[in-house]
Amino acid sequence: METASIQIEIFLLTGIGFLCGRKGMLSSKTREQLIDLLFAVILPASILDSFQVELTPTVVEQTLGAFLVSCGIQVFYWLWNHVFYRGTSPDHRVCLRYATMVSNAGLIGMPIAAAYFGSRGLLLASIFLIPQRVFMWSYGLSMFTDSSGRDVLRKLATHPCIVSIAIGIGVMGLYTAGIQLPAPVTATVSALSDCSTALGMVAVGGILSDCRLRDVVNREVLTYSLYRLVLIPLCVAGLLLVLPVDPLTAQVSILLTAMPAASTTAMLAAKYRGDAPFASELVLSSTLLSLVTVPGVCMALSLVW
Repeated sequence: METASIQIEIFLLTGIGFLCGRKGMLSSKTREQLIDLLFAVILPASILDSFQVELTPTVVEQTLGAFLVSCGIQVFYWLWNHVFYRGTSPDHRVCLRYATMVSNAGLIGMPIAAAYFGSRGLLLASIFLIPQRVFMWSYGLSMFTDSSGRDVLRKLATHPCIVSIAIGIGVMGLYTAGIQLPAPVTATVSALSDCSTALGMVAVGGILSDCRLRDVVNREVLTYSLYRLVLIPLCVAGLLLVLPVDPLTAQVSILLTAMPAASTTAMLAAKYRGDAPFASELVLSSTLLSLVTVPGVCMALSLVW
C-alpha cells in the first residue's frame, strides 16, 4: 500500500505538470529554467541533506557498493551498445547508444529514490550517479563530438551535484565528530530538499506535454524503450541477486537503471547536427512509457527484497 501511495503521488504530480504544459503555464523556456533550478539548487540541497548522517560501517559499505555497482553497470552498457543497434543507421545508432549509456536518473531517478527509500536511498543514488556523469561527459560526449580531457574534468568538477557530494562528505565527517550544522542552515537545506520530488515530477510532466502519440508508436523507438526500461533492469537484477550486494544498494541501483533516456540525448543531437527529431522521440517515448514500467519495477523490488 505504501508503494502504491507513493506511485499515485508521483503520477498526480506528473499529471499536474502535464496539464500546466498543455495550458501554456510551463512553456519550453519555463521548463528549461525549472530544470536548471533543480540541478543547480534543489537536487544539490537534497544530496547535502542526505549526507547529514553519522559515518558508520554500514554507510561506508552501502556507498562503496553503490559506486562499484554503478561502475559495473556502465561497463555493461558499453557491452550492450556493441552487441545491439548494429542494423540501425549511423545517425540513429549514435542516439541509441548514448541514450542507453546515459539515463535520466538525475532528474527522475533521484526524486523517486528519495520518495521510495528515504534519505539513505537518495544518498546512494547520488553516489551511484557519479560514474554515469563521468561517462556522460567523456565517452557519451565523444559520440557526438571530439571532447578534450580538460573539458571533461571541468564539467565534472563544476557540476552542482558533484560539488554537493564533496561538501556532503565534509558534513558527514562533522556529524560523525558530533558537530551539526547551524539550525537555520539545516532547516533551509531540508526545505529545499522537500521540493525535489514535486518539482522534478512537475518538470517531467511539462516535458511530456509536448509528446504526440505518433512519436511513441515507432518500432525502433519502442524497441529501445523495451531495452532501456525492461530488459536492462532485468539483467542487472539477475546479476545483483547472485552477488553479495547490500539489499538497499541493489534496489536503488536497479531502480536507477530503469530510468528513461536522458534529455541531453536530444540536446546534444541538436547542438552537434545529429538526428535531433529521432533523439527527441527516444526521450519522450521512454519517459512516457516509464510512467508504467517504473511502478512495476518498484513493486517487483518490494517483492524480491
